[in-house]
Amino acid sequence: MKKKLLITLSFILLVHAAPMSVSAEDIDQKIQNQTKKIDEIIKTEKDAKDYLTTLEKEITTIETEYQAVLSEKQKHEKEMNQLNTDIANLETKIQKRNEQLQAQARVTQTNHEQESMLTVLLSAESFSDAISKAIAVNTLVTANNDILTAQKEDKKELDTLKVSLTETLTTLEKKTEELEEKETALAEAKLEQNVKINEIAASLATETAEKDKFVKQKDEAVKRKEAQLKAIAEEKKKEAAAKVVAEKQAAEQAKRDEPTVQSAPVQTTEEAVTVPDTTTNTNNTQQVPTPSVSSGGWSAPVASMSITSGFGGREDPTGISGSFHDGIDFGGASGTPIMAARSGEVVSANYGGMAGNHVVIKHDNGYYSYYLHMSSLSVAAGQNVSAGQTLGGMGTTGNSTGVHLHFSISTSLWGGFVNPAPFLGL
Repeated sequence: MKKKLLITLSFILLVHAAPMSVSAEDIDQKIQNQTKKIDEIIKTEKDAKDYLTTLEKEITTIETEYQAVLSEKQKHEKEMNQLNTDIANLETKIQKRNEQLQAQARVTQTNHEQESMLTVLLSAESFSDAISKAIAVNTLVTANNDILTAQKEDKKELDTLKVSLTETLTTLEKKTEELEEKETALAEAKLEQNVKINEIAASLATETAEKDKFVKQKDEAVKRKEAQLKAIAEEKKKEAAAKVVAEKQAAEQAKRDEPTVQSAPVQTTEEAVTVPDTTTNTNNTQQVPTPSVSSGGWSAPVASMSITSGFGGREDPTGISGSFHDGIDFGGASGTPIMAARSGEVVSANYGGMAGNHVVIKHDNGYYSYYLHMSSLSVAAGQNVSAGQTLGGMGTTGNSTGVHLHFSISTSLWGGFVNPAPFLGL
């Protein structure tokens, strides 16, 4: 028995522990690679933020200059409006002076003042009359000359204003072009900033999600390994207890083998060691009676119920699960659909070191049903299932020596197992 246990434990360690160790190391390497990628992205993100700070400063400068150009543009527009007003006023003034000159010309023609000074003097009736006429003619000529001079000065001022206006318009057009260029640069800078931020955020989210996936895989691998190691430790503990019992039985047998007055049949050491461990068997069976409740509402967990092992006392084929079988084993091919024997809530759909892929359902009548060693799972914890709904496929995961379904019913979660046969009408 001891040798059998040691061989079984060694086999489990070789088959399960080693691959999980390699898998864990492989996952650790993937996590390290993802961490490195994330660190590089974070560094890139820092550089991008530094660039963003610089870009924001440039944007602030451009916006400040933009406001200054707008103010200057408004100023030039006001000056242009004022120049247009001045030109209009000057043209009005010139028009009035032209009208004044035309009026004076008409008066001169009427009074024959357009004649020469000599003609005026000769036509005078007296010397005093000649003096008066000469003064009048001179006054008229002087006035006209003053008007002509003012006209020339006004025209010169008009020309100067036109030159100033042209220069102002040229400056304004140049400023407008610069403003448009700066506005374009500002828009491009903002677009590049948004694109850069979105690219970094998307890359960081992708790599972080990938790392989280690997971390989750590692956690699941560690849990599976811990469950298997725990199961192995429990079996070692049982082995130690069995060894103590065996040694005790051997000692008692040795005493019985000593010469006595009345001889008794002698048992060999091998027979003493293989005596069933009644203490352990009692703990495993738990003396739970078959329930007297009706089996109504329960259905077969597999289409063809070919029983390969019944409920009750038996030696575990692997040598690590004790000497009591707390369910019924149904044989079948790998992947054979396994169905819920009764409607209820899935409280567990996971992998365990001993149970392998398994499903546990809590039913409305207070019982729990168990489906162990499955090849695949089609439901999840927290899901409500109906009777006959497929839970997964038949397999040989966990502590199993071949493809089969281990089906159990209990009165509490992982405790108080009862014989499922009456529930299924077997």
